[in-house]
Amino acid sequence: MFISEIYASGFRCFSNSSPLAISLSPGLNILVGPNDAGKSAIVDAARFALWTRGDDYLRPDEHDFHVDGAGTRASEFLIRCTFDGLTADEESRFLEWCSNEKGKLRLHVCVQATRRASAGGGTIVSSQHRSGAAADGLPLDGDIREYLKATYLKPLRDAERELRAGRKSRLSRILGALPAMGEQGKNAVGGAPPTLRDTLDQTDADVRSNPAILAVASSVNKNFLGKLSFASDPLNAELDLGAGSSFDQILERFELYLSGKTPLGRMQRGLGYNNLLFMAAELLLLESHPDQVPFLLIEEPEAHLHPQHQTLFMEVLADRTATRIGDAPQQGVQVLLTTHSPQLAAGADLEAMTMVVGHQTFPLGAEHTRLSVDDYEFLKRFLDATKANMFFARALIVVEGDGEHLLMPAIAEKLGLPLSRYGVSIVNVGHRGLFRYSRILQRRSGNSVSVPVALVPDRDIPPAEAKWLVGERKTEGELRGEEISTLMATLRRDVGDPVDAFIADCWTLEFDLAMQPELAESVYQAVLLAKTTTRKPERLAKIVKNASDQYLEWKGEGLSAIEIAVKIYEPIFKKEASKAQMAEQLASIFRARKDTPEEMRARLPQYLVRAIDYVTSPHVPGFPAFPDEEEDGADKVDDLDV
Repeated sequence: MFISEIYASGFRCFSNSSPLAISLSPGLNILVGPNDAGKSAIVDAARFALWTRGDDYLRPDEHDFHVDGAGTRASEFLIRCTFDGLTADEESRFLEWCSNEKGKLRLHVCVQATRRASAGGGTIVSSQHRSGAAADGLPLDGDIREYLKATYLKPLRDAERELRAGRKSRLSRILGALPAMGEQGKNAVGGAPPTLRDTLDQTDADVRSNPAILAVASSVNKNFLGKLSFASDPLNAELDLGAGSSFDQILERFELYLSGKTPLGRMQRGLGYNNLLFMAAELLLLESHPDQVPFLLIEEPEAHLHPQHQTLFMEVLADRTATRIGDAPQQGVQVLLTTHSPQLAAGADLEAMTMVVGHQTFPLGAEHTRLSVDDYEFLKRFLDATKANMFFARALIVVEGDGEHLLMPAIAEKLGLPLSRYGVSIVNVGHRGLFRYSRILQRRSGNSVSVPVALVPDRDIPPAEAKWLVGERKTEGELRGEEISTLMATLRRDVGDPVDAFIADCWTLEFDLAMQPELAESVYQAVLLAKTTTRKPERLAKIVKNASDQYLEWKGEGLSAIEIAVKIYEPIFKKEASKAQMAEQLASIFRARKDTPEEMRARLPQYLVRAIDYVTSPHVPGFPAFPDEEEDGADKVDDLDV
């Protein structure tokens, strides 16, 4: 059996009118999204309903009830975990708690909490655990609750402390719960090999008979306790390892640690390695109880882990969630995991991921997004950590290359809208596959993802004035009207909530910037700086002056703005200057300019201004709307080069 759905109404950020209803797969389930979106609330909902192994007992309090926009706190909440896939044994075991829904037995585990004002002041919160979809079934007793308990790994856990010896340590509870320890707390019988209890008893006896130990105990009894005892109540002390205590107390003396690489053996290890060791111990416990539901809740497993170890950890989880290893069946672990790591998200299967945005859940499986099957295969190959930050952003700008990636933040700063302040991430796809990324956030049905996405593609149609530069390539005047319409349809085919396209006015972003009279001189300075390899200040200053002089000369010759832009763009087109280096230089020049945000807004190409306004403004659901139909032939001309 596995948890197929978690439902919550009136609980924290999930209101009665917009409840949580998230479907889970039997294997790995990953929650991604920005902070305060509701990921931890989903995990806590499962913890409230099922309880967890360990000392983290949860009890609802006033702050767990939803507060609406008017500041009114709800008086009750309902959380429900639904179990499907029950085996015949489980159906028999839980029959009286199960619901028969269209001939299918399902187990609903609910916690229903209410709050009311106390006569003496304050608030009284009460809760009950019952079965039934509406918490109207039988109460859940101790045995079934124990069977359904989940394993929970909290965020920023102190792994070293959890694995250290001590009273009620987490390690002692893990060891005590392992089936292999079942008979180790008893003495062996019938000639069986000695148990852990036998070994400890013998060691304790050897310690007590040690001459030094006997001498210390005798000194304490003779010199101190004997003089402090009543005649009828003599005090006598023994010094040993305490192996005669309960087995639980013995287990509390154990520690789990990573062996060192020095002759001394043990050494202090880093937080990341200790975290891996602790998670390994928890997974061992989870797999050692086939008679309990193997459900693992993990918040931010990336804490303290190196990116490569994050990848390895995800591979281990994938193995543990599998129901078969080769031809051998195994009990797969169901995992619900939250993360803020692009590294983890990049290595995960999109089908296993759910975005949590604005207290709403958006599964990324093929039946939910506008991605095609080919898109999923493409993203498996090319979705890396730099692009996976799209799952955690409040807004996105998707660009085609390094030039736009470097320039857009500087342009936004000059507009007084720094992208970092608005939680905007830039995804550089490096080619024409913008739609393969933007469609991740577009839904086939239901609510839209409130993460505005601005696509900034090049128009890639050279002006007629660039004919001498582009040779046989068709220019604006040489293309037929239907060819331009087809290209524009291709560039706008992905427009639809929450994605909009902001297409270059003429050729490329760099060329369009060079066309702006108030910016052209700065662009040419950046182009010439990108061509040089010198870093001597006096030489760089001379290059900047030469650029300004040449620009003034072109203006003096009566060249139009577009003719000047072609000359500025020539070194980039001929690859004499790198677009990335030119963008880096231009970003630095822009930041040093004295333009006010209002002046820069008037001087920039307006499509760039609109793109930045779009991602830094509150998202309006439903705008822009999807076209009624896909543009005919759009897919076929995605890589059209005119």
